[in-house]
Amino acid sequence: MRLLDFFRNVFKKPGSRKAQMGKPSPELLQKMLGQLENTQDVELTCDEVLELMDQFAEASLRGEDVARMMPLVQHHLTMCPDCREEYEALLRILKAAPA
Repeated sequence: MRLLDFFRNVFKKPGSRKAQMGKPSPELLQKMLGQLENTQDVELTCDEVLELMDQFAEASLRGEDVARMMPLVQHHLTMCPDCREEYEALLRILKAAPA
């Protein structure tokens, strides 16, 4: 996730896409520092992850080592709560679909 995407995610109101203004809490600052520490030289944007998410989810459901196959997607999902939520929803849909 790009740093700008991260800050947009961090400073939005819960349940909305609008930016939240105001002083961040100590917990939020700690989360931001953790995210910065885990920044990699090459990272995917949310849009890039969304394009690959179906392949990632299907491979995961087949039991393939998706962390090894698609490490940038795995890293992004670890760092980005919005994309992780989308991924988890996709997994639920795929698991519920008839084979």
